[in-house]
Amino acid sequence: MRIAVCDDNREILLFLKPTLNTLFRQYTTDFEIFCFISGKALLEAHNRNNFDVIFLDIDMPNLTGFDVAKTIREEFSKCYIIFITSHSELVYDSFDFQPFDFIRKNSRESLIKSLNHSVKKLIFHTKQNETFTFEDEFSRTHIVPIRNIVYLESEKHYINFFVSGEAIPFRMRATIKDCEIKFEKYDFIRIHKSYIVNLRYVDFVDKSNDEIRLKTINKELPMSRNLKKEVVEKHMLYLRNLV
Repeated sequence: MRIAVCDDNREILLFLKPTLNTLFRQYTTDFEIFCFISGKALLEAHNRNNFDVIFLDIDMPNLTGFDVAKTIREEFSKCYIIFITSHSELVYDSFDFQPFDFIRKNSRESLIKSLNHSVKKLIFHTKQNETFTFEDEFSRTHIVPIRNIVYLESEKHYINFFVSGEAIPFRMRATIKDCEIKFEKYDFIRIHKSYIVNLRYVDFVDKSNDEIRLKTINKELPMSRNLKKEVVEKHMLYLRNLV
């Protein structure tokens, strides 16, 4: 994960870099943090090799944080932008640039607390950015973004992977138990002896009819009664973590 921090105040940069380094290390070691004193320097570096996450001050000379964010969004960059500013009145104006978060520069303690919450939420949102590589029944290799896998279905000795945007499922020889263990950390949950679903696609848990309604494909899947309590609890926890 490539992380940029941009602020025209060197003292703030000297505080933010080690603080963010400590916070990210709670979850991963796969990251680099780069610091920039101006929006121009940040954009030049971003154009050479896009950043995944940008912590961005708004009130900067020449190019403001909003100017930088506008340029990045016009290039259709999908990076996560997190504004850090003492101007809390700008929160609504920032929505034009689809920020992942908006952090107010208050006291150091308050700032650390806000950064901690933002990093935790960021890790939660990005863990499905990884890819899953597997060989299908015809010995063809497929690389699929985990976030695109909607659900898995067990069929005899095979698993059907239903992937968003694909007309037919990918098919791999495996057991449902092995897949349950493999995908649990990515917020997939077993709902039935034959089904595992990606919680990001769950639209509604129908406790009355023992079904799960999925987004994007408008499909209902059966939910085992003995798994209902766990499914409901994990779905609620997942929704809370999105906030």
